[in-house]
Amino acid sequence: MAITINREPADVAPVYSDISYVVTSTNYAQPNFKFIAVVKNAAGTILAKLKAPIFHGTTDKAVFNLSRILQNYVTYDFTQTLTTIEKCTNSYLAYSVEFGEEYNGTEYLTLATNSGKYVWNGLYGLYLNEDTTDYRIINFPPGAGINPKFLTRVRTRRVTTSQYDYLYFLRTDKNCTARILAYNAAGSLIATSVINNTFTNTADKSEYLLRFGAGPINLNQLTSGQLTTGTAGSVVPTGTAYYTIQIVNGAGTAGSELYQFDVVEECSKYTPQYLYFLNPLGGFESVRCSMASKDKYNVSRKQFKRNNYTLTGGNTYAYDTTKHGITNYAVEKTKEVTLNTNWLNETEFEWLQDLIASPVVFYGNSAAAVPIPVNISETSYEVFDDIDGPNNLKITVQYTEPERLQNA
Repeated sequence: MAITINREPADVAPVYSDISYVVTSTNYAQPNFKFIAVVKNAAGTILAKLKAPIFHGTTDKAVFNLSRILQNYVTYDFTQTLTTIEKCTNSYLAYSVEFGEEYNGTEYLTLATNSGKYVWNGLYGLYLNEDTTDYRIINFPPGAGINPKFLTRVRTRRVTTSQYDYLYFLRTDKNCTARILAYNAAGSLIATSVINNTFTNTADKSEYLLRFGAGPINLNQLTSGQLTTGTAGSVVPTGTAYYTIQIVNGAGTAGSELYQFDVVEECSKYTPQYLYFLNPLGGFESVRCSMASKDKYNVSRKQFKRNNYTLTGGNTYAYDTTKHGITNYAVEKTKEVTLNTNWLNETEFEWLQDLIASPVVFYGNSAAAVPIPVNISETSYEVFDDIDGPNNLKITVQYTEPERLQNA
């Protein structure tokens, strides 16, 4: 008896895309034949045991798509005040698969094993022709024609000096850190900083997916102990027009794209509001809503008809007009906030479809406030291009937990 693994997923893959195996067996003609796949985590704990018949249209093959199984074991990592490089402990899973077969009511296990696999909470675009080489940092320099990206679908962002923001990346088996270069409006370099990365175990897959604070306020909250180069409090100094971030090794050789943040101070009479959202690639990003916002409360209530007739004084039967007849119970109110961004360009409109579709969004109205979990109310999204002229984005978010009020 023999099982052959004909196709396997990449060693590092996004879990919300297909995680597919194609296997064959020499015993496919046995009575009541089935293929078996036993999925385990890094500790060897069984996560699932799957059985599959011969795939329709073939004579000896089976297909196991493990995506839906593995999705149950990853969530996300978000910290508003994130500064230095950290692991994404909730966003990844190391796994292995053991293949076997069953016929005549007997199981034959561990006939082929595939180990050393890793998934994270990302999704490749169906029409974007993305693959792991687009994001996995594999060498320094990466090589001809290879330019690994951060885990975001927009290649530059506009931020203000009071904005939190983030970058996530796949370092895989290479030691690296992040270098920040700040420039003034004339394009002159005014500050160079390097974040100290303490995750240097190249064999530990739990350190493959990393994140750090990339917004001006995150970077300026780095301490001297978190920097190998640069001055705490001045990573993005006053007068910065833009800054770039790149993953580099200890010698300063680049291994990733050069990512740019443009520092733009938007004039507005309103208190800025911020949304932090999980993008399709598993990282969090932020968007500033600096124009007018409005609060709204949706109220739901259940009611019953109370019998207010009473017998008093032994003989007086009358209706008590001091009490509610139709009485409220199970009253809840849910807060909604309508937000407006400032003017957006075409690239930003394309990018923010990821916000509207995001399953995980947090809302904050100041740097000191703990972000509140919310859901986006919009169910459709229109992208404006530059030829349409200046446009902004109106977004409605709803708190995920209603307030329950007193019973009457």
